Amino acid sequence: MRPDWLYYGTLFQAGPGRGQTKKLAQALPGAKRLYDINLRRDSYTPQLIAELLPAANVVKLNEDEVVAIDSRNESLRDFTEFWSRNVGWSAVAVTRGARGCAIRIGDDYAEVPGYKVKVADTVGAGDAFAAAFLHGLAQGWNAHGCGDFANRVGAVVASRPGGVPSWSLEDFAAGERR
Repeated sequence: MRPDWLYYGTLFQAGPGRGQTKKLAQALPGAKRLYDINLRRDSYTPQLIAELLPAANVVKLNEDEVVAIDSRNESLRDFTEFWSRNVGWSAVAVTRGARGCAIRIGDDYAEVPGYKVKVADTVGAGDAFAAAFLHGLAQGWNAHGCGDFANRVGAVVASRPGGVPSWSLEDFAAGERR
């Protein structure tokens, strides 16, 4: 098995899985690595984050996590450009809740508005967003295309109860922008 991607998050790294992910990364040197920061209170240390950030090719985080990582008051455009250039990320997705997301893929940057939905349950919406973002990257889509698709998928999941709700392709055909 030679996967194209290795997807990891902070929660798993804070426990016994930390060594396993490092072993996987070493065993799969050709696999790209997406780090979903997903900070939860009392589940990480600054040292752990400092170790995991540069190991990633692609990072997904939310606006609160941007501030936790880099407290300078800069724009999301500046944040994504600085960290991509200085750490070597090929792409970054910053989720902004109902307001959509900011996406950087190389030099291509877009702030993409979200979709209006009646929120039933936010559990799983971030993971759905990350999966859709990764799909767009794998397809070679631009920043706006990746962000729009990821916003649509995240919105549909948030509009349904449960972390892994049922959906169909028709659910993504239409949507009202914020």
